[in-house]
Amino acid sequence: MAGVQDIVRTHAILTFLSRQAGGATTLAELAAHFGTSWRNVLDLLWDANLIEIPGMLAPFDLALPDRPEQWDGSGDPPGPGSIVQLAHSGAGQVPQLSLTLDEVMVLTALLDNVLEVTPPGDSRTALRELRESMTRAATDAGFGQALWREPESPIAAQSLETIMSGINAGRMLSFSYHRAGPDLLESVQEVSAIPVSIATGASPVLRAVRDGHARTYRLDRMGRVTAGETLPKRRVTDARNLVLKEERRMRAMAREGRGSWVPQGESVTLDLTLAGKWVGETLPGATVREEGDTLVVTLNVTSEEWLFSLLLQLGDAVIAVQPESVADRLAERFARLLKETL
Repeated sequence: MAGVQDIVRTHAILTFLSRQAGGATTLAELAAHFGTSWRNVLDLLWDANLIEIPGMLAPFDLALPDRPEQWDGSGDPPGPGSIVQLAHSGAGQVPQLSLTLDEVMVLTALLDNVLEVTPPGDSRTALRELRESMTRAATDAGFGQALWREPESPIAAQSLETIMSGINAGRMLSFSYHRAGPDLLESVQEVSAIPVSIATGASPVLRAVRDGHARTYRLDRMGRVTAGETLPKRRVTDARNLVLKEERRMRAMAREGRGSWVPQGESVTLDLTLAGKWVGETLPGATVREEGDTLVVTLNVTSEEWLFSLLLQLGDAVIAVQPESVADRLAERFARLLKETL
């Protein structure tokens, strides 16, 4: 099954081809433009050419050379100089898609998840054009106010490019990792790890292997990233298998109703405005109920440092905190913070 980044790159390649004279160019030009091998480009285009869409005919056709392992010996052998061409299939028009507002919002949110972890370049441009066409159609239908602006990337563009390059080339990465320490003073750790993949979501993370263990690192906590040595293929494969094994373990635990995170600590209840709805949707173990225009979120807290940071993120969405003892301690800390920043 193709990964998200392969799908994104294929979309960008098809968009690029559609803008060439006659929809044609060489594998070498595509490989150079997208920073990959001509064999990888050919594999991606063959996957796109063979896709089946239930209930409709594909709206395009690709004229492609054979894959090298499938060449029968007739004609010119496939290579970087081989021509590829994108054309309309002529087999029929693509039926108009009728999407509900909910479906448009879900698709836009999924696109945003991918956009956040796609470095500047043709792939990001193609995704943005797709997003703009969807939001324009929603606006024309009178639903423009229900959609939101395109999100900012959680990490600097250069750092994201280095991460993606490290994943694709199998190179070691070094980066600073920033966390909140005691009294929210910054704690910085220098990390060297084997990058494996990026997981999208509310807080995109880098999946990596460090010291023989699968780890995750939030992109928004990573500082400047540098690429190190190119690793032996066997070592990269072992790292990917280790991360895959951990992902399977987590999925199995989820299916069984278990989780690696066990609710402990002190039960805290937050009264929030509707702007704080994301808390109940993203925090493990949190329960939410609505009382009019107020959301009542209950969760177990093991670290007051973490709770302090969460309330800072929520800002004006916080109405009240219970129990009173926790609220009093946090109020004192906010008062100190305010005094120090004035």
